Amino acid sequence: MDQANEIITDLFERMHDMLLGYAKSSLGNYALAEEAVQETFMIAWVKQEDLCSSPSPEGWLMNTLKNVIFNMQRVQTNENRFLREYIAVHGPDAAI
Repeated sequence: MDQANEIITDLFERMHDMLLGYAKSSLGNYALAEEAVQETFMIAWVKQEDLCSSPSPEGWLMNTLKNVIFNMQRVQTNENRFLREYIAVHGPDAAI
């Protein structure tokens, strides 16, 4: 296993539960929290050079999770706004 794999594996083992708890408190939903943590580690894998060169890989991972959560909330807000606008135009009984 190369160094990047070892670093990511170590971070996953040490930080998964803490990241999941943070995501759950931010998103209010366990399934969405798990999705956010999985996406965070996917990003870490894709950007492993950035992660490994960071002076604080733990901080890098936490900031990445915060960005993932922000993006998830932004998408959800946009979807809710679209739904409210659709209902306002078509009525509450309209098919979506």
